[in-house]
Amino acid sequence: MTLAAANPTLLTILAIVFVINAVALVVFVLFRQSDAGGIGAAFGGGEGGGAFGTKGQAVVDKVITFMGGTFIVLALVFSLVSTGGTKSDVKGLDETQEEQPADGGE
Repeated sequence: MTLAAANPTLLTILAIVFVINAVALVVFVLFRQSDAGGIGAAFGGGEGGGAFGTKGQAVVDKVITFMGGTFIVLALVFSLVSTGGTKSDVKGLDETQEEQPADGGE
């Protein structure tokens, strides 16, 4: 029995936190100012330091780093909880049954 089967509420909470983290990470990455200006310049950032200002860019970089690490940890935890840390039931190539040759109408 997996942990997800024993407590489906845990799996739901993890899924919601994972999706919120993923969406927020995408938003922060899109508004991060690159050397070429990026999408932040489209919203009035221009040469002024991007959507969050010059000092705010360092904060945004730290937030992106933290959220990226959180995304990876949540993905691993979500995988372990949903599978229960057990081996998958999917057969590999070496475990598949031998294929029967097709008649080809002959």
